[in-house]
Formats: sequence, structure tokens, C-alpha cells
Amino acid sequence: MILTDYTFRPDTDSLAEENCADVARKLKQAYNDVQDHIVINNLVVDVYDRKITVDQAVIHTYGITLINSRTLYGKIEVNYRQEWSRSVKGRDIPLENPTELYKHVSKALRDYLVKHTEDIMSKHNGVQKNFDGLPIELMFIQAPKSSLQGNGINSSNILFSEQLIQTITRHFNSYKKRVYQQFGGMDVFRFMSSDMYACADFLLGKEIDRESYPVAQPEQMTNASQSTTYKPAKRVIVRTKRVGGGPGVIKARDIKPSRKKLSAEGGK
Repeated sequence: MILTDYTFRPDTDSLAEENCADVARKLKQAYNDVQDHIVINNLVVDVYDRKITVDQAVIHTYGITLINSRTLYGKIEVNYRQEWSRSVKGRDIPLENPTELYKHVSKALRDYLVKHTEDIMSKHNGVQKNFDGLPIELMFIQAPKSSLQGNGINSSNILFSEQLIQTITRHFNSYKKRVYQQFGGMDVFRFMSSDMYACADFLLGKEIDRESYPVAQPEQMTNASQSTTYKPAKRVIVRTKRVGGGPGVIKARDIKPSRKKLSAEGGK
């Protein structure tokens, strides 16, 4: 589901907007009709005394993915001091380290959600989860025909837009698989459907209206909330008869071992 559409930002470079628009288009194609993924474009997060715009955020059942798609374009170099710069017409212009910036964004976002847990998370079976174990993935989209050179660059979360949907899906499936592998999923963070939509609306400053949200899917429901029909067991009655007639009573002292057991003991 696309909660907020992409909007052009005139204060940024045209190459940055082109890359950001391409990412937004791919996210819309993949998740426009999907209920367990919510896409937010231009999410504003308060980081200390600054307001940082996250280009795209994807909220799904098992966590949140923050995407930076407006920074990595052109020729970027990182020196041994981890100082970033972009070469523009032969001049090196200082560039804020996006990976370090988004670490602060991730922490600020988690702290903000933890602070408002009671407003977002509903109680299930009398238990209210918190956001301490919420996975927040960071991804940085490199524009086509751009270069990134330097030492100490963590390239594990730097990818091209063609790899984005596949990477999000891989992370989603890995967390989903853990639900059925470890302790019945007790250690895996999971959004209920209403909580996931409530979180998205809360981050955008909208009113939380749980009645308008989709109902929880079967795999999102807790075991106690699932309606399971149990078939009552049948009582088994053993009836015996006496030799002379009438109902018989079996006593423990009258029970004798079977012939197979006697033959096995005799053979030892």
C-alpha cells in the first residue's frame, strides 16, 4: 500500500530527484496492492534539533526499512578520515556521511516509537509489545552511472534500485521464517495489521482510526486468538461378561501377561 506518493523536491539536484523517483516507482509497482507493506515517501524524522527527510520508508509486518535515494549520485569519494565529498565540475564539495546520519535517524525513530508505545500498539491477550526489538533496516540506493570510491565503506547496504525489492523481500522472508523456527516466534517482532497501520498514521501525524484498518491475517494472529475447533474425544467403554452370565469386573490382580510376552521372557 502506498500511503504517501512521491513528490518532487525543487531544493535538490535533478540527478538526485531522478534516482528518488525511480525508487518510488519501483516501490509502487511492487507494493501498491499489497496489504502487509506500507510505503511512505518523504517521511520527516526529528533527529536532535534537526528535521531529516527520509526519502522512502517501508513498514511491513516484521519491521521498518529506511531508504536513502537522493544522496548517492555523481562521483563520490571517501578519504581515510571517513570524510565524504562529491566532485562537481572539478571541485570537491563536502558531503555529509549518509550512513552515519541514518544511524542517528534510526535511533531517533526507535526512541520516538518507544515513547509512544501505548498510543500505537494494542494489547493482545493482555500483553502489549514494545518497539525495543523492532528491526530497522537501512538501505542506500546508488544512482546509475555514479561512482563511490574510498576506504572503509560498508557496501552491504548500498545497492542499485533494481536490487531494492528483492532485498526487502529477502529480509521479510528471513524474519518470517524465524517465527516458525525459534521459540514459536516469541523472540521475533511482529506487527498486528491494525498496529502496523496505526504506526504509519502516527508517523505522519494522522489520527489513528483502527476501525478503518484491514483485519489481521491468520499468520499475524496469536495462537490464543485463533479460533480452533476441537473435536471432543469419544469415551471408550470396555464391557466384559462373567462365565456364568452378568456383567464382569476386571481387577488388576486378574490381568495376565500376553502369550507373546511370556514366550519372550521364556526365551531369555
